[in-house]
Amino acid sequence: MKIIAVGQARLNSTRCKRKMLRPFANTTLVELAVKRLGKVKNFDGVYFGANEDELLEVARSGLPSSSIRIRTKEMANTDDMMLSYSWLHDIDFDYCMWINSCHGHLKAETLDQAAEAFRGGQYKSMTSATKRYTWYYNQDGEPVNNKDPLTQVTSQQSEFLYEVANAFHVFQKEHFFSTKTYWNNKKYDPFLYVINDIEALDVDTEEEFAISESVFKLSHS
Repeated sequence: MKIIAVGQARLNSTRCKRKMLRPFANTTLVELAVKRLGKVKNFDGVYFGANEDELLEVARSGLPSSSIRIRTKEMANTDDMMLSYSWLHDIDFDYCMWINSCHGHLKAETLDQAAEAFRGGQYKSMTSATKRYTWYYNQDGEPVNNKDPLTQVTSQQSEFLYEVANAFHVFQKEHFFSTKTYWNNKKYDPFLYVINDIEALDVDTEEEFAISESVFKLSHS
């Protein structure tokens, strides 16, 4: 089984402008992403894809040239998953771990442990998740968990639900390109690999950038 680690970045984010290169404490999100890829050990290859020169310059400072792939402008400026990841076509692998470059707290050790668990578990796919002990309601206001009002004393007593963290996904190359999906979305496909709440911090909005950066400053002071 050949598993590769993959990251990519672009500058045209709409909800949080230039978040990848904006100062993030004393570093940037793209620098953290590249350094993380450079540290992982349990993979059969490491690759980073980008189009903009500013991002590629950071990648070249932390990764060998063989690990860097130049994406086209079309790949970097689309929300079409298949076009965005079309550069993976020419790479030899069985499974890919896509790693979210917007997770500034995600550790290389966590990725290595997840890869080891994937190899040993014979799963079809995997994604990162957190456990949420709270009360959830659907769009119609109906309870999803903790349906007995007598048990609604504290949220810690609730049945937990998994929330996908989008920190990383592991998917099979053949399945991805033939079905245009990561997985079949059934039990254990994907397998839900639990990470802690700090590593699960994502940056999609200005508010999330501020929160993630503040936590980063505290944890690195």
